[in-house]
Amino acid sequence: MMLEGKIAVISGASRGIGRATAIMLARHGANVVINYLSNQEEAQKVAASVEQLGRQAILVQGDVSKTEEANALINAAVSKWGRIDILVNNAGTGTRFKIADTTDEEWERVINVNIKSYFNLARAAMPHMMKQKSGKIVAISSIVGKTGKAFLAQSCTYAGVKAAIVGYTRGLAREGAPYGINANCIRPGWVDTDATARAPAEVRARAEQDIPLGRTGHPEDIAGAVLYLASPLSDYVTGQALDVNGGLFIG
Repeated sequence: MMLEGKIAVISGASRGIGRATAIMLARHGANVVINYLSNQEEAQKVAASVEQLGRQAILVQGDVSKTEEANALINAAVSKWGRIDILVNNAGTGTRFKIADTTDEEWERVINVNIKSYFNLARAAMPHMMKQKSGKIVAISSIVGKTGKAFLAQSCTYAGVKAAIVGYTRGLAREGAPYGINANCIRPGWVDTDATARAPAEVRARAEQDIPLGRTGHPEDIAGAVLYLASPLSDYVTGQALDVNGGLFIG
């Protein structure tokens, strides 16, 4: 198995892309630390799925936009297994406000969940990876960070934070390269999750028309890309923003 014995930490892993990623990495041999914010029941289901695959899972509740809680998540992996091999920064949130209607509080909320959480987790994980001389960091960005166009709600705030994830990842790639650490991110488009399930039928239909491959994405589509970037198959890949969006990046 590609990830036999590896230790993966995944933020926002109780559902959607995070859930699919936890199961995908476990299927290929990884033990998984599952972070969740509030839905313990769903997180426990993910852990059960991981354990059914013969892998170990531990649950860590926490808001990783808070420094001490992000540190606790990384420390949970190191305390149990003595290392961290894979960090998947999946925690994220959107916003439906255009710039003129965006309050300072809303701006800070979106920044904290999408960017500060990534900063906190990478800062906590990097020293361990540097000591090991190895590590894979994968962050979930969005095609909106490239195009500025969103299906559900137009927001330059959301576009901005998702673009920032790409820049931050490339900075991590440069810092990590001398230590054998790879950092990459993924730009999904429309993915079938709880959030998109609430979209009006006409919005979904328009998305399907805009996507060259003619369908919306599944969480497993993104999880497969995470697997690639977390595995030895991508050892010579770093600083990349991988478009996994059915061709939406074409424009």
